[in-house]
Amino acid sequence: MAYISIAGFVAQNEMSPALARLYEVSILAGNSRLERGDDGVVKIEAQLQAFKAGLAYADEIRRHTGRLPPISVAFDHKGVFRRQFLREGLSNSQKRNPRLSHLCTEIIDVFGPVADALSIPLDHVLVIHEDSARTHAEHVLNTVPLPAELRHRMAVSAPEHATCGASGGAKITCAAITSEYFCKAAQLDESALPVQLVLEVFFESAPWSEVLAYVRGLQLAHALGKKFGVRLNLVGADGAVRKGELMSAEGDASSWLMA
Repeated sequence: MAYISIAGFVAQNEMSPALARLYEVSILAGNSRLERGDDGVVKIEAQLQAFKAGLAYADEIRRHTGRLPPISVAFDHKGVFRRQFLREGLSNSQKRNPRLSHLCTEIIDVFGPVADALSIPLDHVLVIHEDSARTHAEHVLNTVPLPAELRHRMAVSAPEHATCGASGGAKITCAAITSEYFCKAAQLDESALPVQLVLEVFFESAPWSEVLAYVRGLQLAHALGKKFGVRLNLVGADGAVRKGELMSAEGDASSWLMA
């Protein structure tokens, strides 16, 4: 496990003895989008700057602790993920929980050089995809008694608009899919940790990756009982990272953006 001080998250002039707590950190390094065309070519709308920023932060943690934190990358997509974006010859376990090394060559060619430059193994990066998130959200709705207000936040008869790669007829909300991304990206059992779990989310603003959806996903994860902290880090086209405030389950997610 990679334990780092909260001092690593803040500017020097914000440090104080009260912030010298330890956190267990996981990283979500971008939310890209995939589509395989009729010609068989994979179209990749890559959040490469967010991926670079997330992996660079993971490398920084490794330099301080000697270990890489858990890293994930999320993919919205059109079509069935298993059929269109995984390479051949994988086991059922690998198909259920793919790593970046399990994706087809076109995708590895885009993301691989970034990981290679930082000596981060592709099989260390967990792949989270929309099919899996949607299936698990539907399972929760079908099996877990939830208040009506939470059910409405997870599923509606017609989504407000097509985000998260969802089709117009999809009923699972973007907030629910984003919440699933966050929960899976945490990767660790927060109840078994001696310190608070913090998920550092690096993302770029895009039609399928909107600030409001991320905030709603964060709020929904906490409303569903998850206690891990989340920081939303908005990455610009130039690679500059605008760090958000670290939000706990008791915090106000509407104030995530910092000057």
